[in-house]
Amino acid sequence: MSLKYYKENPIEYKFNNYGFRTPDDFNDTDEGNIFLGCSHTFGTGHHLENTWAYKVNKEVGGKFWNLSQGGTGIQTDYRLLLGWKDDLKIKNIFHFTKPHPRFEFFYDNSILSLKLDKSYLVDIIGDTVSNPEEKYQREFYIKILSDIQYSNYNQLVHINAIKGIAQDINCNYYYLTNRIFEEYDESKDDSVQARELQHYTVAKQNFIYDNFLANIK
Repeated sequence: MSLKYYKENPIEYKFNNYGFRTPDDFNDTDEGNIFLGCSHTFGTGHHLENTWAYKVNKEVGGKFWNLSQGGTGIQTDYRLLLGWKDDLKIKNIFHFTKPHPRFEFFYDNSILSLKLDKSYLVDIIGDTVSNPEEKYQREFYIKILSDIQYSNYNQLVHINAIKGIAQDINCNYYYLTNRIFEEYDESKDDSVQARELQHYTVAKQNFIYDNFLANIK
């Protein structure tokens, strides 16, 4: 059913003047809402209109400042918010993550422009890495960074850092993780799936939307 739906209704990814998946070009005059997250917020495999972020923004009003990037984690969320907070008029920040981090590193031991989505993400999939440096990085990730206590600590640090930015710029901050699905009844979900059949269904996107709306002040 889902594949037939996308064959009849193809997805066309469109990006704004700074390469983010949002119809609104960034400017420093209009007030809008920031959205942070990974592919579930970006809307991989979905029409933009079916994503939780688009629906929340339509509900609260204002420009749709979607900074989400697929395959990234809370460190990227923090960096992009830090890079754009002084150039956009932000009313609300809506943030959806998985509860574990994806670590972000930078080339040449120097931070790239905070506003870009270019960084080095450690890939620990597979065990055939031959480059000594990559072997060391992979071992460091598995033995240290992926430790559950350190991962939780890293997540907490960046959540509080984002909260601090929200306070500094006097805007609301709303945060959810995919733990909201712990009591979600998959058996009752017969909605359209993501196009690649892996990301959240339309019903799950709506579920995130409903949970954010329930928390809006």
